[in-house]
Amino acid sequence: MRRINIVGKDIEKKEEFKQKLLEKGFEYVEENPSLVICYGGDGIFLIAERVFPGIPKILIRGSNISNKGVDCDIGEILEKYEKKEYEIQKIKKLKAVYKGEFETRNLISVNDVVIRNSLPTQAIRFKVKINDKEIEKEFIGDGLVIATPYGSSKGAYFYSITRESFEDGIGIAFNNVTEHYSKIILGDKGRIEVEITRGPGILVADNNRDYINLEKGDKIIIEKIGDFAQRIILK
Repeated sequence: MRRINIVGKDIEKKEEFKQKLLEKGFEYVEENPSLVICYGGDGIFLIAERVFPGIPKILIRGSNISNKGVDCDIGEILEKYEKKEYEIQKIKKLKAVYKGEFETRNLISVNDVVIRNSLPTQAIRFKVKINDKEIEKEFIGDGLVIATPYGSSKGAYFYSITRESFEDGIGIAFNNVTEHYSKIILGDKGRIEVEITRGPGILVADNNRDYINLEKGDKIIIEKIGDFAQRIILK
């Protein structure tokens, strides 16, 4: 449990942290860490999870807009970690399966899956099925956000639309649709299918820049999977 990697955009801070690790007897590694230290805003945790899925992570606040990072000194963090003065928050993930005319692709998210218009001047049209039941003939608007509880906290996209969070299940928020439609909270076994009836649009998972372009006829199936992200919360 002493193999540590550091993920962050601040090169100087990363070097400073590496020196502290070595002084405390920890090993800095590029592969197969037992712990990942994330330094920066909340999005750094999401990036680190894509690089090292399932490995426990500590998020150190490196930005005033970070809602989930801690302000502790790196030395104090390492001491608490060694003494096991922490809890582990297990965060269930979402999988979005994209089914286009020529290919099928999967995207995994910790926060949310976002389907939206790619042109600000043009709405998309889409249908939504929940557990194989269509909930409306057609939606017209900017799209929708499907979030985990972790991705519904203050500052996240789901929260910016609904001004609410939730603690269990899967949340659906409809983004600027022409006919107001309230958020929907499903159980963990909920299954959402979205069909694009007029594009163009895009499909995004978290802050992953590997997005998918959407056109008429494309379908996306979103549901929770058994994999977890692990966030360490210091006591």
